[in-house]
Amino acid sequence: MGQLASPRPPVTLMTCQLIFFAIAASAWAHVGSPDVFYEGKAGPYTLFVTVRPPQVIPGVAEIEIRSSDSAVQQLRITPLPLTGEASKYPPTPDIAQPSKQDPQFFTGSLWLMISGSWQVRVQADGNKGQGDLSVPVPAVAQSTTQMNTTLGIVLAVLGFILAAGIVSIVGAAARESQLDPGVQPDDARRYRARRLMTITAVLVVLILYGGNAWWKVEASAYDRYIYKPLEMTPSLENGNRLVLKLRDPGWLRSRLLDDFIPDHNHLMHLFAVRLPDLDRIWHLHPDQRETGIFTHSLPDMPAGRYQLFADVIHTNGFPETIAAQIDLPEVKGKPLEEDDSSGGGPNAGDIVKLADGYQVVFDRDSKGYAAKQPTAFRFRVLDPAGQPAQDLELYMGMPGHAAFVRRDLKVFAHVHPSGSVPMAALGLTKEAQGNPHFGHLVASRIPPVVSFPYGLPQTGDYRVFVQVKRADQVHTAAFDVRVP
Repeated sequence: MGQLASPRPPVTLMTCQLIFFAIAASAWAHVGSPDVFYEGKAGPYTLFVTVRPPQVIPGVAEIEIRSSDSAVQQLRITPLPLTGEASKYPPTPDIAQPSKQDPQFFTGSLWLMISGSWQVRVQADGNKGQGDLSVPVPAVAQSTTQMNTTLGIVLAVLGFILAAGIVSIVGAAARESQLDPGVQPDDARRYRARRLMTITAVLVVLILYGGNAWWKVEASAYDRYIYKPLEMTPSLENGNRLVLKLRDPGWLRSRLLDDFIPDHNHLMHLFAVRLPDLDRIWHLHPDQRETGIFTHSLPDMPAGRYQLFADVIHTNGFPETIAAQIDLPEVKGKPLEEDDSSGGGPNAGDIVKLADGYQVVFDRDSKGYAAKQPTAFRFRVLDPAGQPAQDLELYMGMPGHAAFVRRDLKVFAHVHPSGSVPMAALGLTKEAQGNPHFGHLVASRIPPVVSFPYGLPQTGDYRVFVQVKRADQVHTAAFDVRVP
């Protein structure tokens, strides 16, 4: 992985095809969810940061920051690599511009020059002093697409006019450039002009043909830099042992299958969602048996088809989500242990009953939800008496975990109360150095309210699985959200 150099694309009017790189459905950090959401502390200030990575590398990332405190007077933003020597030498920061309608909302844009793991460093200044915050951002080119048909036709017509104009200028120069005003060219000059125009036309056609061939070669070379997600082949051994074989389809030579780092103390977070109803989810943590092969002894699972989403983090902080499907027979496995969990069920509106009379309540936004709109999805846990629960526990260092799945499986995101940024990537930032518990809550009493900063990337119907822990057991509640 590392920081990946991108070739410079050719620019020409001799082609009717334009290739650019856009965010595809199978995004890198999640699936179909390229934007990065993070809520954290910059010194005394709480900031909700949204980073929309560029569609082309090099390209411009759009930054949106909301401060929960009116004391913030200025925000400066800086792009720099997440790891490596270059991460120690930030460039001159840009100043994020406050909104005229809302002084607590700031926007800015930053160039990300090469593919790889980046971070956006935010420096806050205000009445309470200064503070820094870094947001890891993966940036890669995702796919190619054809030029808009209308624009292609316009460029083709302009190219034809330009070629015809060159031939016409050569003919005029051969016929009349050396004649006095008003003198008509003789037959010899006309013959020479026609001959030179024919030669010029052939040369122009050859130049256009060669230019098009050159463009195709450049475009083909550029294809090597288009992100190709890791592939995963699942299988079942001995009735309950899940085997996951990872394969690199040949994106870049620098990508490895043995450089994963722990995220919440696990090299892989595997989510298995039962199809087609998305009514049950298993959150499992396979172990790496050898390079590119993970295994896990499954718990009891009913027969059916399952969608798998596997989260891994490379050593430079670059996250990947690998998707696959598997048909399972009825599995008679071992009980869930350690951090493994399961749950779900049919949607029960905005209140889901848990064990022992506890409930999870979804506090929906009264304005509804819109695509790409940053939102805090808020859930309350109530005890059997209907009061805020006082006995919640941390689940892998967090008050809760959430999985957002669009029903057509084109979107998947594993989100924490701090946002969509993996904790392992946050652990590589400047603020985390020397603090092994950075980003994790350390408290004797867990609040009965858990919220997840996120923005649903597309319209459609979503299922949201919310996981909380109490009495040393993980509980899962499922809710439905529609983005019109």
